[in-house]
Amino acid sequence: MTRVLCFATFVAALACASPADPAADVRGGSTGLVGQVLRGPVTPVCRVDVPCDAPFSAWFDVLQGDALVTRFHSDSGGAFKVALVPGAYVVVPSDSAPLMMPRAQRKDVVVGSDGFTRVTLDFDTGIR
Repeated sequence: MTRVLCFATFVAALACASPADPAADVRGGSTGLVGQVLRGPVTPVCRVDVPCDAPFSAWFDVLQGDALVTRFHSDSGGAFKVALVPGAYVVVPSDSAPLMMPRAQRKDVVVGSDGFTRVTLDFDTGIR
């Protein structure tokens, strides 16, 4: 009975900790990153009248040096917002991201000292 109660408490805590809208995950900060993640190409042959990239939903790690600072999740339209103190960071897709070698695709970003810095993060699918 005690294990069941502990497990139920743990599940409830996780549910409360997860944002209802991943794109609005600001954690109370006044600076950070906001933007969209894209992956491409999404077709073997890109055409002028058809987008060659697409937004996607995935988890991302935010690092400073080798230290994990936080994680965020983009929504189904690729949108995200994550609070971070000003400084230089590296954004790395999780292993489950629909990309070729996701952990090798590191994006350098800089969070400005005023408000949320807008970025578009482009990642390679490996489709050729």
